[in-house]
Amino acid sequence: TPPGPKQQANDGSSTKMDHDMDFPAIATTREFVVKSKGVGAYVEVRETDLMSDVRRLLRDDLDDDQLPSPDFAFHINGVRISKKQEGRKSAFDILDQNASVELIARSDDMKEEACAKSDDALTTPSKRRRKRKNRGTTEPLANANTNEIENENENNNLSPRTSLDRSLDQRKEDAIMVVSTQHKILPAPKHSTGWDGKQWKLNAKQAYQKYKCKGAPGEKCGMRTRTYCACNPSWWMCQACHLRHCLLLLGDELVSEKNGGP
Repeated sequence: TPPGPKQQANDGSSTKMDHDMDFPAIATTREFVVKSKGVGAYVEVRETDLMSDVRRLLRDDLDDDQLPSPDFAFHINGVRISKKQEGRKSAFDILDQNASVELIARSDDMKEEACAKSDDALTTPSKRRRKRKNRGTTEPLANANTNEIENENENNNLSPRTSLDRSLDQRKEDAIMVVSTQHKILPAPKHSTGWDGKQWKLNAKQAYQKYKCKGAPGEKCGMRTRTYCACNPSWWMCQACHLRHCLLLLGDELVSEKNGGP
């Protein structure tokens, strides 16, 4: 017996539902850049990933020597977050805030905390009295020797560091300031396809479309990215190439100031 109209309609809707289930939506991913041991690294994160998932991805994707220690902590804009907070913070929210993320070994944090507690303990009145008692009569002698050395240095116009050393350090600080303020690595806006010299062109189909990295000057890369240096928005540049770009600029700034440049 041929199926009735109602049965045919039901069969058609079921087939359409099965057809839709065969093509799941593609998850959006973004590059999550971190700084570890002074060097940049990244992993691909999804919109549903939390910071605890970022920890797992870093352990899976990075080499052991790229991590500060097996048990590391996240410092976001200089503020350490706990493992409990990692289970609540979204990785995409951190990226949207353009926050700097650094990996710090938990053992280093524990050492700093222990040193701070030790210093606090020595500053209590009982500790100070005990310390003076153990020193006996050697403390006035040590102070006298220190005063004599300081007076001698003042009379001879000597200082631990010459004006030339201070000038060199100042030039280094100025060069680092120029690089850090004028050459920040930034993510392109959503749906961007490029910079036309005045504004971003926002006609890409994907919100986080990636393009081939053009590399640092004189180099080739080809890694797909959506970041650029603030000095040239039209030049796609990944995290690794941006680091080499800044090192080259830092060297140029020091050489220019050494030769009397601006």
